Amino acid sequence: MSLGLCCQWIEPRTKRDGTTIYENIIDEKLLQLGAYKNGKYTRERILETYRGNVKEILRIIPRLNECNIKSFRLSSGLFPLFEFCGDIAKNDEQIKTDLALAGRQFKESGIRVTCHPGQFCVISSDKDSTVENSIKELAYHAWVFDTMGFEQTPYYAINIHGGKANREDRIVEVFSSLPNNIKNRLTLENDERCYNVGQLLRISRKINVPIVFDSHHHIISNDDQNFLEVFPYVLNTWGNIKPLQHLSNTEIGMENAPYNQKRAHSQMIRYIPEEQLKLMLEDSVDVDIEAKMKNIALLDIREKFGIKN
Repeated sequence: MSLGLCCQWIEPRTKRDGTTIYENIIDEKLLQLGAYKNGKYTRERILETYRGNVKEILRIIPRLNECNIKSFRLSSGLFPLFEFCGDIAKNDEQIKTDLALAGRQFKESGIRVTCHPGQFCVISSDKDSTVENSIKELAYHAWVFDTMGFEQTPYYAINIHGGKANREDRIVEVFSSLPNNIKNRLTLENDERCYNVGQLLRISRKINVPIVFDSHHHIISNDDQNFLEVFPYVLNTWGNIKPLQHLSNTEIGMENAPYNQKRAHSQMIRYIPEEQLKLMLEDSVDVDIEAKMKNIALLDIREKFGIKN
């Protein structure tokens, strides 16, 4: 299997006082909505930011290869303010050329690339405006993957949560209306509040969408669904495509803490559910490591649990 790195590469830095801190060395630049609306960004500034962020992706690929990391989650912040400035990226030949180059390098290296749009991407909302904006967000990610030359398959997953609770029919309705470059890549992930594995399985049977199993979410809230009973059904939603899963832990000492503290991702991984670990050792799944220490946690897992890559 492949342990997946999520968006960042963490390295230590020693401060002047001798203390060590850990920082993300992927220098992805942000743009602020308020500053944009106040006219503080020129087109050249936005273009510079976009070009620079794509260059950072090209810069990280050799590090992934050095550590034999074969799965990578692309940051959703690659093109900040894309909903307002997307044409700047779409019409720039350098950006399109560099994205295509990154896509070729990922493929040549055998690295699976996925993405995870943010919490405001809710296709199950009662508000048409929210759904419309969510589809625009999905279209942005689909454009990036198209430009990188990735096939329209859940292997290159655009992964989202179910969103607003008790809206299974709404998810089915919106999913069915999506363009193929989104629909063919879309996956749904279980969560602790709105859509557990059982609910997603009902949706999957209707629209044939794969389920990204998150063991941390399932442990926190599963409505008494037996892990061993639902796990094989989740795997079957992927057909002949290698399933993608997520792994994180509750921080030590937070097991009985309030909900929001218990659900927060830990710095490192100290345990893996037995059935999930079995598949990892069998090379049957790819698993995104959502621990806060990113690559450091990923490499630690290899040694701690005897995982090859």
